[in-house]
This record gives sequence, structure tokens and C-alpha cells, in this order.
Amino acid sequence: MRDRIKKSILLIAIGIVVNIALAAIKMYVGLASNSLCIMLDAMNSFLDTLTCIVTLIVFIVLLLPKGENAPYGYGRGEYLAGFIVAVVSVVMGGLFFVRSLNRMAMPEPVYYGWQSIVLISVCLPIKLGIGLAYMFANKKIRSQAVRALMLDSFLDMGITATSLVAFAITARVDYAVDAIVGIVMSVVIIAVGIKMVVENVRAIVVGDGAKDEIAAIEDACKSQNAVLVKTELHDYGYGAKVGNAFVGASENTDFAAMSAEVKEKTNASVTFIDISADRENQNGNQSENKNANADGEGGNATENADESEHSSIENNEK
Repeated sequence: MRDRIKKSILLIAIGIVVNIALAAIKMYVGLASNSLCIMLDAMNSFLDTLTCIVTLIVFIVLLLPKGENAPYGYGRGEYLAGFIVAVVSVVMGGLFFVRSLNRMAMPEPVYYGWQSIVLISVCLPIKLGIGLAYMFANKKIRSQAVRALMLDSFLDMGITATSLVAFAITARVDYAVDAIVGIVMSVVIIAVGIKMVVENVRAIVVGDGAKDEIAAIEDACKSQNAVLVKTELHDYGYGAKVGNAFVGASENTDFAAMSAEVKEKTNASVTFIDISADRENQNGNQSENKNANADGEGGNATENADESEHSSIENNEK
């Protein structure tokens, strides 16, 4: 677990350096060409850098030892970090939306050049490589933060490609194209930011759900021929989902293997509890109670019969 976090920290640090370089290149081209969509793309790269920095801090905090005040660690810091980055994205997207509207009302010339096209084009494969690196890393570490970085990298590729096309068209057709694309890109950034705000607020309040954990528990039960009855899971953030799974199992069920399987797939610590013995005891107690009731009813019937017979004899004697 700690080794995976350390590797992720190294990858995120590399991502910070790459995003700073990409943002600087895009901002240079945007200012030199006066292209609003390129400047917006540069702003998005700066936001990617901020996201990486916040995520890096969160992963470093995850390495801190657990204590009395944090018995399950600091995993929920991941949700808080995501919330902060999402709010910044919404604010910056809103500012560039207003800027794009102003550019549409008062168009400005965009200075086209092949050098600028080449510089922006180089950013695409670099961002693709970073996105794929995050994707492969997330398959091992399974972190919402790393997953967000992966999706953000692929989104940044789309924004860069759109900016590149708009830049080329604007220089040859009409200056308003730059403003229109800027509006569309701003709306996309705002929409993604709002979605991230909602998801992270929900995660802070009630956790980020247990869909993957439930699926892993069900798979573990199938592999050991156990029957899942119910689950109790608690979300304390990344690497700190704990709970119990109550199952009906056989004598050959390997509970340790089931827990290890769930841990490997989801990083959740789940204890499997066999309730078959409890059910058998309950059934046994119910059977004993039924027998006792039957014996009691039989005894009462015999006593009633004896009393009836005794009464008949007395009547005959009279």
C-alpha cells in the first residue's frame, strides 16, 4: 500500500513538471497570437498543475502514521482536495466565459503562425502519455484522485485539439470563431467543475459509495461458494474503507482468502463473518421449542382425558 502511494507521488510530481511546461508553452503562444482559446487552454493546464499539487499533498499526508485522533488515517483529505480544485475550476471557467463574451462583442485580431501550430501540436502526445501513465497507475492504486487526474488529462487533450483547430480557423476566416470556441470551452470546464464539486461534497458527507467493494465481495463469495447475506461498510477515505460481510458458508470456505481478494481489488478491509452456525442454532432452538410445546399439549390432552374418564365413573356410580 505505502509502496503504491510512493510510486503515485513520483508520478504526480512528474505530472506537475510536465503541466507547468505545457502551460508555459500555451500561454506564450496565446499571448503572442492574441488567441483567447489558446490562453484558455493554458489556464486549463495551470489548473491541471494545481490539481496535481493538491493531490500530491494529499498523498504525502496519507503516508503519515495513524494516531488516536485519526485511527483510520487521513484518507478523506482526498475528497477535500478534489473539492478545492473543483471550486477553482468553476471560478476560472466563469472568468474566461465573461472574457469570451467580451471578445465576441469586440473582436480582436488573432496572429496566426506555423510556429505556434507546431508548439501546440507537440502538447497533444505529451498529454496523452501522461494520461495513459495515470490510467495504468490507477489500475493498481485505485484512487479517485488519480482517476480524476487521468480524466482531466484526456479532457485537456480534447481542449487542446479544439483550441488548435479554432486557432487555425480564426486566423483565416473570422475573429469571432475564437470567442465562440472560448465560450464552449468555458462551459465545459464549468460543467466538469460543478460535477466534481457535487461528487466531492457527497463523498465528504456520506462517502463515495461502495459499488466496487460490493462487486468484489460478491465475486469473493462466488469463488468460495458462500452466500452473501448483508454487508456493513464504512468509508474513511482512500485506503480506509472497512466493514463486515455476513455470509452463509461451508466448512471449506477460506475467509482469509476472501478478505485478501477484496483487499487486492478495492483496498477495502472487509471481515467475512459466517452466520450459518447462528442460523443452525436458531433452527435447533425453534425445533426444541416446538417439541416442548407438542409434549406440553400431549400431556394436557392426557390429563384432560383422565379427568373426563374419572368424571364418567363417578356419574355411573351415582
